[in-house]
Amino acid sequence: MQKLHIILACTARKRASEPGYPRLRNVARAPVSDRVTEWVALVSAAPQKYVAANLYAGEYWQTARKLASRAESAGGTGVFVVSAGLGLVGISDAVPMYGATLAARHPDSVLASSDPTAPSHVRRQWWDELTCTEILRRNGPQRLVELGEDGSEALVMVCIGRDYLDAVATDLKNLVERLGDPERVMVFASGTPLVGLEDSWVAVSGSLRLVLGGSLSSTNLRAATAVLAELGASSPSADKARRVVASLTASAGKLPTYDRQRQHDDAILDWIHGYLAEVPNATKTAALRCFRDGGKACEQARFDRLFEHAREMST
Repeated sequence: MQKLHIILACTARKRASEPGYPRLRNVARAPVSDRVTEWVALVSAAPQKYVAANLYAGEYWQTARKLASRAESAGGTGVFVVSAGLGLVGISDAVPMYGATLAARHPDSVLASSDPTAPSHVRRQWWDELTCTEILRRNGPQRLVELGEDGSEALVMVCIGRDYLDAVATDLKNLVERLGDPERVMVFASGTPLVGLEDSWVAVSGSLRLVLGGSLSSTNLRAATAVLAELGASSPSADKARRVVASLTASAGKLPTYDRQRQHDDAILDWIHGYLAEVPNATKTAALRCFRDGGKACEQARFDRLFEHAREMST
C-alpha cells in the first residue's frame, strides 16, 4: 500500500490528570493572536511526560486506535492528531497534559476570545497561528499540507469532527492541492461537504451506527475502518471509500427516532446535580441513559460537558 496517513482529533477527556495543568479557561479573553501567544507560553513550560496515544480517552479515541492499528498493519502509515492545544502531533509524540478544544460552549474552547468574528474565522485563525509556533519544538510536520511532502503517492484519511474540520479547512485544501489529486484525500464526515473538499468528501450517515455499532462520535472512524477492511491490500481512494460506505449505508435502514424533549443547560445541570446526589459515583454514560429514559433529549458531547461541569461545581 502507498504511504497512508490517518488524521484523528484530540478529545476533551484525558486519561491523566494533575494539578495546575494548562487550561484555556485560564487564558484571558483577548484577540486570538494574544491568546495564542499566552497559551504557547503556558504549554511550552509544562512537562511533556505523556505519549499522545495514551493521553486521550473515550469511545472516539478507543475506536481511533483500532483504526490506526489496522492501518499500521498494512505498513507505511503515519498517524497524527489535530489538537486544539498543541497543533498537529504524532501519535507517539511526547506531550503535556492540557485542556483545550475547538468545540463551542466549553470553558476551554478557543472560541472564548474577544474576537467578534464568526466561529469559523476564529477556529481557522487559531489553527493557523498555533501551527506557526514551535509549541512542542518537535521535528515532525506542523501542518496537514506538509504531509504532501512525502510525495504524490501519499494517501490521507481524515476522521475528525465538524468543528475540527472547520479549523483545518484551509490547511486541508492546501494539502489536496499539493498532492494534485483530491482522490488521495478521504474526508469521512457527515453533512454538506466543505467548499473545496467536495471531491474528497466521503459522506457518513448516522444510520451506519445500525451496521457498525458505537455512538455517532465514532461513526466516521468505524466507516474508515470498514473501508480498509473491505479493500484489503488495495490502496484506498475517495471514490473507493464512497462506494464501500454507500453499500453499507444501503443495508443499514433508518435510525429509530425518539420523542424526547430538548432541555436548556441550566435544567440539565439541575438534573445532573440531583442525580449525583443519589448516585455519587455514577458514570456519564449511565447518567445520560437515565436522563434519556426519562423522556429528555441531550446530545452526548453536550451532556458530557455539563456532567464534567457539575462534577467540578460539587468539588
